[in-house]
Amino acid sequence: MSDLRKKLSRSKSAPKKYTIKRAAALIAFIFIFILTSISFSHDQLSSGNSTAIADGQNLVSVFYDGQNKTVATGANTVGEALKKMGITIQNGDVVEPAVNKVLDRGVTNVNIYRALTYTIVDGSKTTVTSSGYRSPRKVIEQQGVVLYPEDSVATERASNFVGDVSVGQKLIIDRATPVKVVLSGKTFEFRTHSKTVKDLLSEKGLEVKPKDIINASIDSPITDNQTIIISRLAQRISTEEIPIPQTEIQNVDSTKPSDYTSVQDPGAPGKKVVSYLITEQDGIEQNRQVLEEKITLAARPRVVVIGPVDTSYKMFIYYNESGNNPTRRNSSGCLGIGQACPGSKLLAVCPDLDYNCEDKFFTDYANQRYGGWYNAYIFWRKNHWW
Repeated sequence: MSDLRKKLSRSKSAPKKYTIKRAAALIAFIFIFILTSISFSHDQLSSGNSTAIADGQNLVSVFYDGQNKTVATGANTVGEALKKMGITIQNGDVVEPAVNKVLDRGVTNVNIYRALTYTIVDGSKTTVTSSGYRSPRKVIEQQGVVLYPEDSVATERASNFVGDVSVGQKLIIDRATPVKVVLSGKTFEFRTHSKTVKDLLSEKGLEVKPKDIINASIDSPITDNQTIIISRLAQRISTEEIPIPQTEIQNVDSTKPSDYTSVQDPGAPGKKVVSYLITEQDGIEQNRQVLEEKITLAARPRVVVIGPVDTSYKMFIYYNESGNNPTRRNSSGCLGIGQACPGSKLLAVCPDLDYNCEDKFFTDYANQRYGGWYNAYIFWRKNHWW
């Protein structure tokens, strides 16, 4: 028995010691195996790609429903490729790139975003739709609803399944109020969430100056399609140089023929500077007030020497004033053939209202005030008195 135990004991070999060399060799073997596997896989994929492209096919990689599927296809568009792959596009799904996109040579990555249910609330109108978009504004625009940049969209999950019809997200549109502002004659169209006229003007950076006229109270609430008109008043001083026309004086020389005319002094127009206070509304002048007039160059009258005056000028005035009646008195107390006002002036010189006396009286008046009957006639024709 003891001999048998000894034999058995000799037949068992002692365990080999675990050395660093053996561990390093094992790690090197595993590393070489991994590199070889990667290289083999890469060669296989490269070979497949080259074969597909050489055969006039394209590689399409589709990401959908949480999975990825890659195939070589001879389809021309994304839509054709999806059809051949048996991938169905439901109403509202979003495909990027679009189904009508022509496939490029090489690899095309396609993403399919499956449609979710949304309830769009636009004021009193509610619409249930499905869309693959995740952006609320994109979902609403896909439905054909016009959104303005100022409109805002709030999202909430439908909790009242019976009342909300759908169990998806609820997109609530908060419309901005459309309003027009007419400032200095220019019309601006805005949309705003401001509640008052003052808030709107502040939001848009529009300043109302103290002299401006506005057709609404600054603290009044904004209403739909309201038109706010701001008229801008401004005052400025304008200085202009204005010519002063010259007058003409006719001196009668009885020694000359009746058709005699000679310019004794040509004279010259004058000049004056006038300052105005101009009030403008929206750039259009509304009022002009003279502040100052200053003559910078006095006008010199044109002096003409003429022969004996044609009595027709004198008679024109006499007939139009009194009908050539030396005793004619009007309701204002004017008297005589030339209607002296008051009549007492004429009576002091011609108490008997003698025609020849009156003729001399009125001729002296015409010469002293107008420089002769011709100028008196011109004045009367313009003013209907003299």
